[in-house]
Amino acid sequence: MLWRSLFTPTTLPKAIGRLGFVQADPIRSPARAQDLTLRHRVKGYRAGDLEARYAKLGIEEDFFVNYGFLPAQLSI
Repeated sequence: MLWRSLFTPTTLPKAIGRLGFVQADPIRSPARAQDLTLRHRVKGYRAGDLEARYAKLGIEEDFFVNYGFLPAQLSI
Protein backbone atom coordinates (compact mmCIF):
# COMPACT_ATOMS: atom_id res chain seq x y z
CA MET A 1 0.00 0.00 0.00
CA LEU A 2 2.96 2.28 -0.50
CA TRP A 3 1.16 4.09 -3.34
CA ARG A 4 -1.49 5.35 -0.87
CA SER A 5 0.93 7.38 1.19
CA LEU A 6 3.66 8.35 -1.30
CA PHE A 7 2.02 10.25 -4.12
CA THR A 8 2.77 13.28 -6.26
CA PRO A 9 2.37 16.47 -4.19
CA THR A 10 -1.13 17.89 -4.47
CA THR A 11 -3.40 20.33 -2.61
CA LEU A 12 -3.92 20.13 1.14
CA PRO A 13 -7.58 18.99 0.95
CA LYS A 14 -6.75 16.32 -1.65
CA ALA A 15 -3.81 15.03 0.38
CA ILE A 16 -5.92 14.70 3.54
CA GLY A 17 -8.67 13.00 1.54
CA ARG A 18 -6.25 10.56 -0.01
CA LEU A 19 -4.53 9.75 3.27
CA GLY A 20 -7.86 9.48 5.13
CA PHE A 21 -6.27 10.36 8.48
CA VAL A 22 -3.33 12.59 9.43
CA GLN A 23 -1.93 12.09 12.91
CA ALA A 24 -1.62 15.32 14.90
CA ASP A 25 1.01 16.02 17.49
CA PRO A 26 1.27 19.15 19.64
CA ILE A 27 4.96 18.56 20.38
CA ARG A 28 7.34 20.37 18.02
CA SER A 29 10.38 18.15 18.48
CA PRO A 30 11.67 17.86 15.80
CA ALA A 31 8.37 19.00 14.22
CA ARG A 32 4.66 18.30 14.53
CA ALA A 33 3.60 14.96 13.05
CA GLN A 34 1.06 16.58 10.73
CA ASP A 35 3.69 18.93 9.28
CA LEU A 36 6.17 16.08 8.73
CA THR A 37 3.46 14.02 7.01
CA LEU A 38 2.13 16.79 4.76
CA ARG A 39 5.29 18.66 3.76
CA HIS A 40 6.18 16.16 1.03
CA ARG A 41 2.61 15.50 -0.06
CA VAL A 42 1.25 19.05 -0.46
CA LYS A 43 2.63 21.53 -2.97
CA GLY A 44 4.15 24.51 -1.15
CA TYR A 45 3.19 23.22 2.31
CA ARG A 46 4.68 25.11 5.25
CA ALA A 47 4.58 24.19 8.91
CA GLY A 48 1.29 25.33 10.41
CA ASP A 49 -0.68 25.42 7.13
CA LEU A 50 -3.08 22.72 8.34
CA GLU A 51 -4.01 24.66 11.47
CA ALA A 52 -4.20 27.99 9.63
CA ARG A 53 -6.60 26.60 7.00
CA TYR A 54 -8.48 24.18 9.29
CA ALA A 55 -11.82 26.03 9.32
CA LYS A 56 -12.05 26.09 5.51
CA LEU A 57 -10.88 22.53 4.79
CA GLY A 58 -14.01 20.56 5.75
CA ILE A 59 -12.04 18.32 8.10
CA GLU A 60 -12.62 17.21 11.67
CA GLU A 61 -10.43 16.45 14.65
CA ASP A 62 -10.99 12.96 15.99
CA PHE A 63 -9.36 9.93 17.55
CA PHE A 64 -8.57 6.78 15.61
CA VAL A 65 -5.69 5.09 17.40
CA ASN A 66 -4.09 8.51 17.78
CA TYR A 67 -5.41 12.05 17.73
CA GLY A 68 -5.52 13.61 14.27
CA PHE A 69 -7.43 15.08 11.35
CA LEU A 70 -9.71 13.37 8.84
CA PRO A 71 -12.20 14.37 6.15
CA ALA A 72 -15.56 15.36 7.69
CA GLN A 73 -17.43 12.61 5.84
CA LEU A 74 -15.29 9.99 7.65
CA SER A 75 -15.92 11.43 11.12
CA ILE A 76 -18.46 9.74 13.39
